[in-house]
Amino acid sequence: MSPWKTVGTDCHILATTGKGKAKITRAQKIPGPGPEHQEPSLPGVKRTRWRMLRVGIWLLSGVTLLLAGLVYFAMGTRFDAPVWLRQRVETRIERNLAGMQIEFGQIYMVVNHGWRPRVGLRDVRLSAADGTVMAQLADAQASLAMRPLLSGQVQPKRISISGLFATLRREASGAMALSLEGGAAPVRQAAGLPQLIEQFDQLLMAPALSALDVIETEALTLRYEDDRQGRGWTLDGGHIELDRTGQNVAITGGFSLLSGRDYVGTVEANYSSKIGDAAAEFGVLVREIASEDIASQSAALGWLQVLRAPISGSLRGGIDSNSALLPFSASLQIGSGVLQPADQTLPIPFHGASSYLSFTPETQILQFDELRVNSGWGAGAMEGQALLSGVENGQLTELVGQLRFSDLSLNPRGLYETPLELAGINADFKLELNPFRLRIGEMLVRDGDSNILVSGALRAGDLGWDYDVIAQVDKVDADRVKQLWPEAAPPKPRKWVRENLWQGTARDINLALRGRDGKKPFLYLDLGFEDAVVRFQKNLPPLRNAQGQMSIYGKRLVLMATGGTVTADQGGDIDVAGTSFIIPDMSVKQGAPGVARVVGTGSVTSVLSLLNRPPLSVLKDSNLPVDLAKGLVSVAGTLSLPLRDKVPVEEIFYHYQGRISDVESNVLVPGHALQATSLNLSGDQNGVEIGGKGQLSGVPISAKWRMALGKDVPKMSRVEGQVELSQMAVDAFGLGLPKGSISGQATGEFAVDLKPEQPPLLSLQSDLSGAGVRIPSLSWAMSPEATGTLTISARLGELAQVDLLELKAPGLTVSGTLSTREGGGLDRAQFSQVNVGNWLTGSAELVGRGNAAPSVNVTGGVLDMRKTPFSGASGAAGTSGGNTPITLTLGRLQVTDSIALHGFRGKFSTLGGFSGQFSGALNGQTAISGQVVPQNGGVATRIRSNDAGGVFRSAGMLGHGRGGSFDMTLTPASKPGEYDGRIKVKNTRIKDAPAMAALINSLSLIGLVDELAGQGILFTGVEASFRLGPSYLILHKSSAVGPSIGLSMDGNFDLARGVLNMRGVVSPIYMLNAIGSVLTRKGEGLIGFAYTLRGTADEPQVQVNPLSGLAPGMLREIFRGPAPTVPGQPELAAPTPGTPPSPYSSPAEDR
Repeated sequence: MSPWKTVGTDCHILATTGKGKAKITRAQKIPGPGPEHQEPSLPGVKRTRWRMLRVGIWLLSGVTLLLAGLVYFAMGTRFDAPVWLRQRVETRIERNLAGMQIEFGQIYMVVNHGWRPRVGLRDVRLSAADGTVMAQLADAQASLAMRPLLSGQVQPKRISISGLFATLRREASGAMALSLEGGAAPVRQAAGLPQLIEQFDQLLMAPALSALDVIETEALTLRYEDDRQGRGWTLDGGHIELDRTGQNVAITGGFSLLSGRDYVGTVEANYSSKIGDAAAEFGVLVREIASEDIASQSAALGWLQVLRAPISGSLRGGIDSNSALLPFSASLQIGSGVLQPADQTLPIPFHGASSYLSFTPETQILQFDELRVNSGWGAGAMEGQALLSGVENGQLTELVGQLRFSDLSLNPRGLYETPLELAGINADFKLELNPFRLRIGEMLVRDGDSNILVSGALRAGDLGWDYDVIAQVDKVDADRVKQLWPEAAPPKPRKWVRENLWQGTARDINLALRGRDGKKPFLYLDLGFEDAVVRFQKNLPPLRNAQGQMSIYGKRLVLMATGGTVTADQGGDIDVAGTSFIIPDMSVKQGAPGVARVVGTGSVTSVLSLLNRPPLSVLKDSNLPVDLAKGLVSVAGTLSLPLRDKVPVEEIFYHYQGRISDVESNVLVPGHALQATSLNLSGDQNGVEIGGKGQLSGVPISAKWRMALGKDVPKMSRVEGQVELSQMAVDAFGLGLPKGSISGQATGEFAVDLKPEQPPLLSLQSDLSGAGVRIPSLSWAMSPEATGTLTISARLGELAQVDLLELKAPGLTVSGTLSTREGGGLDRAQFSQVNVGNWLTGSAELVGRGNAAPSVNVTGGVLDMRKTPFSGASGAAGTSGGNTPITLTLGRLQVTDSIALHGFRGKFSTLGGFSGQFSGALNGQTAISGQVVPQNGGVATRIRSNDAGGVFRSAGMLGHGRGGSFDMTLTPASKPGEYDGRIKVKNTRIKDAPAMAALINSLSLIGLVDELAGQGILFTGVEASFRLGPSYLILHKSSAVGPSIGLSMDGNFDLARGVLNMRGVVSPIYMLNAIGSVLTRKGEGLIGFAYTLRGTADEPQVQVNPLSGLAPGMLREIFRGPAPTVPGQPELAAPTPGTPPSPYSSPAEDR
C-alpha cells in the first residue's frame, strides 16, 4: 500500500477579516485511507514520485564527496563543481531515475560560518524518458544538518527553491492535482487541497527529512486552473514557507494575482497543523481580489458573484481530524463597483460595502453579523442569516435567508432630493444564481405609522433586468406619498399627484411594478383615500373631504371619488360623489389627454358658477348671471382636455346631463317668473340646454332653453316649447286683449330668442283648438271646438311689442302689429288686413284705453251692412261689453245689393248698443250724412242729405230728381239684411222723368208736361214708408205733393234689375184738389186718377184709368185693394219683359 494515501477536501478562499489574519480551513471530510477511498492511480505516477525522491537523495549523496573534501578549506566560500564532477553526479543520479533524465547548469557549495554547508543547483530540469519536461528550477539550495552529516548521513536542514513554475488544477469532481510544469503529469493528487497538504505532512515523516525544519520557495509562479469554472488564474511572485517545530507544521505564503484588471490583487494564507493529524487551522488574507474570483472558490461566498468589485478581507477557519471543514468567520471590505449578475443587465453601482459573517458547514447556515452597503441607490446596515439551499459541484446555486435592516437610507439613482430614511425592515429572500433571480418572499417595512409589505422578484433577463414588485401599505398620508413617489417613476402620474393631491390619507394601497428587458416598467396601483383635498382640474376649485379610490394600470390613471364636495365661488357646496378623473394614456409626452367624469349635486347657482370658470366660461357671452335661477341640480358629465398649460377652448370637449328640481327664475325670461318642479339639463361644448314642464308667470308651459357656445356662434339663447293659450296667458304676458276675450285653453308652439342687451323675441303658432275666442267690438266669436291659425312674433320685456299678429279663424282673418303700454295692457294694435266674416274687409287699428275696451279704428276697406251682426236682432251682440269707440274710414259701406256708401266716415260707440254718426257718398255720387242708434235690440239709422233728388238718383230709384232735403230712417227688420224705413223729402223737383212724363201725358195735362220739361215739377213734400231688402224695395205707402200735382204710390222695386211694379193715384192741380185728401191718402185729391207703373225705371210702362177720376176720393180707398207684395209673390210677380201689365182696375171700374 502506498504511503501517500490522501483524503479529499475543497479549499475555499474567503474574504478578509477585520483582524488582518489569514486562515485555511478544511471544507469537507472525506473517508480515511482504504482501497475504496484511494484516489485514482495514473500510469507511472507512483514510480515517478519515488524516482523524484531518489533523485533528491542521490543528488545530495553525490555531492557529499565534494562536501567532505572542501569543508575544511572552503569556509564561507562558494565552490563550483568542475564539469567532470557535474557529469558524474548526473550519471549517478540518472541510474536511479528509471529512464528519467536530469540536467542542471551548475553545482556549487558554500560552507557557512558555524560549519553548516549549503549545496546548490542552478538551472535544474527534470525530464521524462520521452523528453517531456517534468519540472524546472532556477535555483535549489539545501542547508545540511551537521549532526547527521558527521554520522555520514546527508539530511537537509533547510531547503530553498527559486523560480519554480507549478500548476494546481481543481477538477470538476473537486479533486486537486499538482504539476510542476505546464502539461506535465501531476506529481501530487488528492481529493482536495487539505488532503494535498496532508501528503506533504507524510513526506516530512520520511527519515531522510527528519532534520528538515524549513522549506521555502521564492519567485514561485502558480497557475491555478478550475475545471468547474472553466477558468484559470496566474499567481505570480509567490513565496511559500513551511516551518516545522517538532510535530507542528506552519505554512505561510503569498502571491500576486494577475487578473487582467486595472488593479493587482494579493493573496496571503497561513496553515498550521500537526504532522500525522488532519486537523488544521488556516487563515486567508486578500487585497483587491475580484468579487467573482472569490465567489468561485467557496459556495458560502458564491453570492458575491453577482458583484463586479474588488474585495479585501480575511477569513479564519479550521479542519477537524476527519478533514471536515469547521465553522469559519470572515470580514469583507468590498470596494467601489456594481451589481451586475449578467453582461446584459444594467449595472447598479455602489460605493462600497462591508460584511462580517460566519459560516457553519454542518448546518450550511451563513450568519451575517453585519452587512453594510453604501451605494448611489442607498445605504444601510443589515443582519440576518441564510441557508445554502442549493450547491452543485461545489458552487452555490441557491440561497434562502432572512435579513433585518436598520438605518436604511434609500435613493435609487438619485430619485429623491433627499434620501428616504426607513427603519424596522424585515425581509425573507431567496437568491438563485444561475440564472440570477432574487425573490423577496415577504419584506415588512415600518415607516412611521405605516406598515409596508413588499414581495417580488428580480431577474437577469435576456435583454436586461426583469423585475416584479408587489407592495401593500395599510395607510400613508398624502405628504408621505409625495415623498415616496420617485422622480424617475412614470412622470405624468407623479406630477399629477404632487400638484393636485393637497392632503389626505391613503389606505389599503396595493402596488405592483413589472419591468422587462430594461424597458419602461408596467405600474399597477390601487388605493383608497379619505379626508383628501384633490384638485382635479387646475381652473376648478379643489375637491374637499374626498374619499374614494385611485388606480393606475399601466398608462391609465383613474381617480374615483365616492364622496366629497366642491365649494363654488357662488351658491355653496356641490356634492361630487361618483366623480372620477382619468388619464387614459400617461405616456403621451405633451398634452396627455385627461378625462373628468363629473357627478354633482348642488344649487343651480353653484353648478353654473363652476361651469362659468375658465376655460369653459359657459355664461361669459350670454349676459346671464350665475344666479339666474333657484333650484337643486343633479348632473353627470364628462370633460376631456389635454393636460398642459393654456389649453385653447377648441381643444376642450365635454358633455353633461342632469336634472334641476324646484326651479324658480325671474331672469331667463325677463319680466316673467319661471317655475318648474323638474327640468332636464344637458350640454356640451356646442351648447347648453334646459327643458321640461313648468309655469311661466303662472301659465303652464313645456319648454326647452338652449344656448349655443363657441367662438364664432351668435351670442344668444333660445327657449322653445308649448304654452297654454288662455285668458290667463293673455293677462300674464300683457297682450292687451280685453277680459273675456278667450275662454277655455289651447296650446301654442313658441320660441323665444334671448340676445344680450335686447328684449326677448317671441314667436308663437297655434291652431287654437280648445280655446274659445271672442272680440265683442267686432261681434265675432269662435267656439272651442273650432280651429284656426294664430301666429305671433313679439318682443317681450317691460313693454311687449307684437311685430306680427296673424289670426286666421272661421269668420275672422287679421294680420298686424301690437304694442303694449307701461303697466300692461294694449297700447295700439294695427292690422293691415282685417277680414271679419263676410261683412268687413280692410285694415283696422285697436287703441288701448287701460281697463276699458280698446277703441276700434277701421282705416280702409269695405263693410257690408247686409251681413253685419248689427243688421238685425242679432246685432244685440254688439251692444254689450261696455263702451267701445269705433271709427270707420271705409272705401265703401255696402247697405243693400244696390246701395252703398263710398268714402264712408263714421264715429260710433257701443255704449248701450251701437250708435254714432257717419257720412259718405251714396253709391259714390250724392253726399249723405247719418246717425245710428240702438233700437229694439238692433241699430236704427237716420240718413240725411241736401240733395234728395241726388239720393234717389244715386239709389237707382228715381234718376230725374233734383234738389230738396232728404231725411230717412232705417230700422232693422226681423229678418237679417232687411230694414224698415221712412223717408221725408222737401222741395224737390222732378225733371224729364220718363215715368212721370208718361203719366202726365196719359192724362193730357199739357201744362204739367211743359213744367216737367222745363224747370221740373216741384214737390214740396214727399213721404214714404218702406221695407228695404238686400235686392228689393217694398213701398208700403208714399206720397208726393206740390202745387201742380199730387201723387200716391205703393208697390215694389227690384233693385237688382231696376224693375218697377207700382200703383198709385195722381191728382192734378193739387193745390186746389187737395181739399179731398182728408178723405183719402196724402198726395191724393178729391179728384184723382189711378195708375200703374211696370217695367224698368228708365222706360216704365204707365197705365192710367181715366174713369177713376169720377170716383170720389173716399170711394177710391174702399176699392183700392191690396198693394203689390214682395217680388216672388204670385199675385204681384214682376211682369215678364215684353208682356203688357194687366190693367189696374179702380173701384169704379169694378162697378
